Amino acid sequence: MNKSQAFETACRQLALELGCAPEAFTQPGLTLTPAAFRSGARATIRKDPMLLMVGTGSSVVVSADPSLRPLVEELAGKVNGLHRLFEFPALRALDKKLQEHGRELWGAEHFFLPGEPLPALPLPEGFQYQWFDRETVREFYPNQRFPMALGPQYDPARPDVIALAALDGGRVAGIAGASADTAVMWQVGIDVEEAYRGKGLGAGLVSALSREIENQGKLPFYGTAAGNVHSQRIAVRCGFIPAWIEANA
Repeated sequence: MNKSQAFETACRQLALELGCAPEAFTQPGLTLTPAAFRSGARATIRKDPMLLMVGTGSSVVVSADPSLRPLVEELAGKVNGLHRLFEFPALRALDKKLQEHGRELWGAEHFFLPGEPLPALPLPEGFQYQWFDRETVREFYPNQRFPMALGPQYDPARPDVIALAALDGGRVAGIAGASADTAVMWQVGIDVEEAYRGKGLGAGLVSALSREIENQGKLPFYGTAAGNVHSQRIAVRCGFIPAWIEANA
């Protein structure tokens, strides 16, 4: 799957979740749709959404509850560029309105898709490496040590399907894992213990895992908090490119 195909695949998935045409993510402007849970959405999407907002640059799609729609339109008319809907003043106004309904903004996340081709970064020497599949990865549950790489426990709606661990003797120093967020798109996560950081381990694990996901015919994608610059650097180093920003309640 090349870069264009990867973006088209992601746009089709986002269009399903927000109830719009895939072209809404490539044509400049604001698209508003009703908030609703739609079958086939990523497992991370709430079953009772009030707000899901996705931007790909000059295009922003907002799936909003009727009580939020006037505010979204007002904010879109005030900002100098729709990308500013993801900045603090607009998010603060949306969060204040959501709190009237007992909800709050979860935050803004950046998502990355593969460029082409994904480079094969070296795995640092001095570690043993072990692959896990959807059955053997369960030995990590209940999981608290590696929350960015694996779920806390087995989740049939969003199973961890593949992982690569670096071991220092019998100790897991870091692990990259992938969850099947959809049948086609698998999200990559990475956790490296503090004592082992700064050795290129995170990038090496993510690189190897992402290439294996592609070998299995799936699309790897990488999500990280807007403020997690270190994680974003790993994504870029591993050949991922910025694709969309997302905020939800």
